[in-house]
Amino acid sequence: MKELFLKEIGAIKMKRTQKEIKQQTEEWLDERWMIANMKDVRPQDMSYYMGALKALEFAGYEWKRDADGRHTLFK
Repeated sequence: MKELFLKEIGAIKMKRTQKEIKQQTEEWLDERWMIANMKDVRPQDMSYYMGALKALEFAGYEWKRDADGRHTLFK
């Protein structure tokens, strides 16, 4: 349906590059880390963050987090 709509309005659907996906994932992890370390954090927020990291590891990625909470992914 979305593809048809894009075609009708003459829009071009662009695929994300690996670099864009990596950058967006790192930014998402930064955000999850910030949420998981808030004063009134819920246990499920930390579980969600930790689960995301384990999923990335399972997919063959390694990661690091700096002192400011910024993530970097490595394949």
